[in-house]
Amino acid sequence: MNTRVGLIALLLGAVTVPAVAQQQNDRVAKAMPSKYTGPKCGLKAGHFKVSSGGTYLKTGTETSIPENRERALASGQKVLLEAITQNGQDKNPAAWYYLGRIYLQEGDIVGADTALTKAETMSPDCKQEIGQLRYLAWVPLVNGGLDFAKKQNNDSALALFRQANTIYRDKATSYLTGGIIFANANQPDSAIVYWKQAADIAERSNAVEDRNTATRNLGAMYQRLNRHKEAIPVLEKYLTWVPNDVEVKRALATSYRAAGQTDKAQAIEKEVGAAPAAPGQAAANPSAAAMNAAIQLYNAKKYDEAAKAFEQVVAAEPYNRDALYGLANSYLGLKNGPKLVEVSTKLVAIEPLNEEVLRMLATGQRMAKKETLANKTALQVLSMPLGVSIKQFAPTATGATISGTATGREVEAGAKKPPARTPTTLVFEFLDAKGTTLANQEVQLPALKPGESQPVEAKADGAGIVAWRYQKK
Repeated sequence: MNTRVGLIALLLGAVTVPAVAQQQNDRVAKAMPSKYTGPKCGLKAGHFKVSSGGTYLKTGTETSIPENRERALASGQKVLLEAITQNGQDKNPAAWYYLGRIYLQEGDIVGADTALTKAETMSPDCKQEIGQLRYLAWVPLVNGGLDFAKKQNNDSALALFRQANTIYRDKATSYLTGGIIFANANQPDSAIVYWKQAADIAERSNAVEDRNTATRNLGAMYQRLNRHKEAIPVLEKYLTWVPNDVEVKRALATSYRAAGQTDKAQAIEKEVGAAPAAPGQAAANPSAAAMNAAIQLYNAKKYDEAAKAFEQVVAAEPYNRDALYGLANSYLGLKNGPKLVEVSTKLVAIEPLNEEVLRMLATGQRMAKKETLANKTALQVLSMPLGVSIKQFAPTATGATISGTATGREVEAGAKKPPARTPTTLVFEFLDAKGTTLANQEVQLPALKPGESQPVEAKADGAGIVAWRYQKK
């Protein structure tokens, strides 16, 4: 069983922190290029004051003396605003373009967004160039927000995410993580708003993993709120992309029943079986019952009790990936860094190309004040050219199958160098209860470009298979 629908929480707890406005300004200003290049999209100044604004922008960009920089940028802003308000240049896209860039150099996100939007509207040929400028400002804001989130400083994280979403709206990262923060703060309506945005952006930009995660979490949240009629189209859409996700199929059957669509629910249950028994009901599989109880405790935010419940499952089944995943999330909720490191390390050994478990490991290392190790793990995530997400492990009396998705990843800001994109061979091992390898299969993956995905499937025959892991060959 894959527990990720029930365990959507990765970042936990809200902490009151000081305002981050000045930090935001500094982050954006420092991210701007130190060498000036003029517009490449054919903009012409057309007025001497607009031309002067461009000159001031160049001076402010390239000077190394802070006082001269501030003076030049302030002068450029003044002369451009005069041109716009006093000299009829309000319809001149160059005036707004230069003004937007000055605002970026000053770290003024709202001013930059307003000016660059006007420039792009008046000169659509500049859309790509303006998008690149916006992205340069977005990167440090998102990275700063992620750093705050890892440290549980969620108010500051959300403040930077909002700024990031103001200046650039073509990546889902800040919306996706912001939704997780709101979900863990028991603000489901805000989580839904963020995950809707994340899903729409990721689908539009073909960011497969973000699209799937946001859509899956959105459907799970609707179900938690008993808004099953809204959950149904979301889960149906998700399954068009990930048709082998058995847990989501069962979740969809639950919503069908709640919405009175019994025939559809029965059709799914005939294919994959009924959803796990509700608390208080008998379960045919004691291990499944223990997992269900642990998940219920986790979802109720009873992290200490959930950890003890997951520990019991892991003691009986030490190679149960989903029990380890639930235990890691429980330790995260308890802010127990050493224990989180211990369990996350085992998860990384099971699926070393899963970005999510690597980020949990880095979070645990930071909580345990192992900053050097945390930075090394974070750099590993930033530099990963390939991510692998296993969606289903289905053991039977005579064998087992594994299915998931491999996705090419973009190199994230902070990576030392672009990774090589080469074909990859994964070796899947099928294990018995003692961890002995009963069978293995190699899976060949092509070199995947960012956003490009490839199904991952492995199969083994034989009795006694209860767990799995893989490694790069």
